[in-house]
Amino acid sequence: MDRHLVTVTPSLWRDLEIAWDIDWRGQPSPDTLNGNSGTVFNAFPRWIGSPKAKLNRGAIPAWNAIRAMMEGRRGILRMPMNDPLAFDWRAAAAEYAVFGVPFSTGSLFSSGKGFAYTPTVLAVSDVAAGATMFEVDISPSGIAPVAGQIMSYDDWPFRVTSADPMGGDIYEIGVRMPIRFAIPADAEIEHRAFGRFELVDPRGGEARYGRRMSAEVTLSVQEVIVR
Repeated sequence: MDRHLVTVTPSLWRDLEIAWDIDWRGQPSPDTLNGNSGTVFNAFPRWIGSPKAKLNRGAIPAWNAIRAMMEGRRGILRMPMNDPLAFDWRAAAAEYAVFGVPFSTGSLFSSGKGFAYTPTVLAVSDVAAGATMFEVDISPSGIAPVAGQIMSYDDWPFRVTSADPMGGDIYEIGVRMPIRFAIPADAEIEHRAFGRFELVDPRGGEARYGRRMSAEVTLSVQEVIVR
């Protein structure tokens, strides 16, 4: 089945509740004869989430358009995985909230806007698939990762489990889940993660509203791990 990508912009999705977790998809074996639990095998772990957002007036038609483009479970949602306690993207982007990031000359596009602000770090060297620790250079954003933060490379999210300064702009970070696809040296890793998800319930995310013209939308999603 041909699946298409539908992006949820951060300006549209304003979280009321944050709910992201890793489903390790453990497969327990039967209990042993001495009563101990058997070995647990984790097969193809993936991210799951049930984020909740509040939509007002113009955001509701925009969200309804996204749901229509999704065509139920056929489409794939590219979603920001916000976690403001670990990384407050709105605070980091406050300087660029109105006009965006200008060209190096200070000029903007003809629309009067600049580029979207995307704080990143750089991979210091090649990172192999399966890695659980590697070094990053924080000089592009000047923002150091913190334990508990969700970051991503090419829409493959991971959670930072440790962040240790190694001198200058270099930090060594531990991650789970392990890196699933190789990251080349100097590749940009996003401070605010994006992931690709499908709806668990094809009718999920309905925006019901009344006279107040606002709606609270809850999604139940699971990561798409086959691309």
